[in-house]
Amino acid sequence: MSDREVNPGPVATGAMHGAALWRRLLVGLGLGIVVIAALAVVADVRTVLPTLAGFTWEMLPVVLLLTVGNYACRFLKWQLYLRWVGVTDFPWRWSLAVFLSGFAMSITPGKVGEWLKAYLVSRLGGGAMAPLVPVVAAERLTDGIAMLVLGLASAAVGSGWGWEPLSILAVMVLLGLWLLQEERVVRPLLRFAGRAPVIRKRADTVEAVYDAARAIVSWRRLVLVSGLSVFSWSLECIGLFLILVGLGLRPEAELLALATFVLSTASIAGALSLLPGGLGAAEAGITGLLVFLRPDVSTAVAATATVLIRIGTLWFGVFLGALALLWIQQRVLRSTEQSCVERERVST
Repeated sequence: MSDREVNPGPVATGAMHGAALWRRLLVGLGLGIVVIAALAVVADVRTVLPTLAGFTWEMLPVVLLLTVGNYACRFLKWQLYLRWVGVTDFPWRWSLAVFLSGFAMSITPGKVGEWLKAYLVSRLGGGAMAPLVPVVAAERLTDGIAMLVLGLASAAVGSGWGWEPLSILAVMVLLGLWLLQEERVVRPLLRFAGRAPVIRKRADTVEAVYDAARAIVSWRRLVLVSGLSVFSWSLECIGLFLILVGLGLRPEAELLALATFVLSTASIAGALSLLPGGLGAAEAGITGLLVFLRPDVSTAVAATATVLIRIGTLWFGVFLGALALLWIQQRVLRSTEQSCVERERVST
C-alpha cells in the first residue's frame, strides 16, 4: 500500500485536528496529577520525599526497558489480530503509530483511545471498521486473561491470599468465551436483537463484528495471544519487583511473587473500575496491597513504589502515545489530505 492510495477523508482529518481530543487527554493528565498528589498526602510528603531520594535510580532505565519489551510483545499481538481480520497491506510504521496512540488516549474520559485505534486503521486504508472493533476488545480481553493468570500463579506460590475472587472472575471469563463461540446460541440472539429499530439498520454491521470476534478469539488463537500477553505483562511485574528492590527490599522469590500479585490484581481492579487508565483504583490497589500483604513495607515505600511503577508504565506509555498521535496528525493524515486535494485538482 502506497501513501498515494490512502484516502482518510475529511472526517478523520477533522477528528485529528480537533482540539476536543487533546482536551480529553489534558483532563486525564490532570486527573493523574491529582491522584499522585493524593498519594503523597496520604503517605505524608515528609516521608515520601526522603524515600524517593533514597531510590536506586539505576533501576528506572531497566524498568523502562521492560516496559518497552511489554509494548513490543503487545504490538506483535496487535499485528497478528490485524492479519486475522484481513488487514494485511497496512504499513507497519503506521500500524505502530496507531497502536502507540491508544496509550495516550487510554487516560481520557470514556477511554476513546481504545476505539480510536480501530477508527484510525480504517480511515488510513485498513478496510471497514466493523471487523476492527473486536481487535481492540480482544486486546483488552487477553490482557485481562494474562493478569488473571499472573495473579492466580503468584497467589499460589505466594501467600495464597486473593485466589478465590480471581478464580471466580476467571470462571466468568471462560464462560463468556465459551458462549461467544456457541453460534447456535448467539446468532438467534443477534437476529432477535436485530428486530429493534435502533439495531435493525446496523444488523449487517453487528453480524460482521460478531464474525470477526468469533474468529480472533478461537481457542487456538486465544491460547497463543494469551500466552504472549502473560509473558509481556510479566515484564512489568518484574519492573515493580526491581522498584521495590531499589527502595531497599531484599531481592527474593517471595518479593517477586508479591510484586506480580499486586500489580496484576491492581490492574484488574483498575480495568473493572472503568476509570480512564484505571487512575485512582490501580494506585490505591498497589499501595494498599503492598502495605496489607507485606507489613514491613511502610506506607511511604508503598506509595513511592506506586508512583514509580505508574510513571514507568502508564505515563511512559502516555508520553509515547502522544508522540505517535502527533506523528499521525502531522505526517500521515496531513500529507494524505494534501495528496487527495492535489489529485482532485488534477482531475478537474
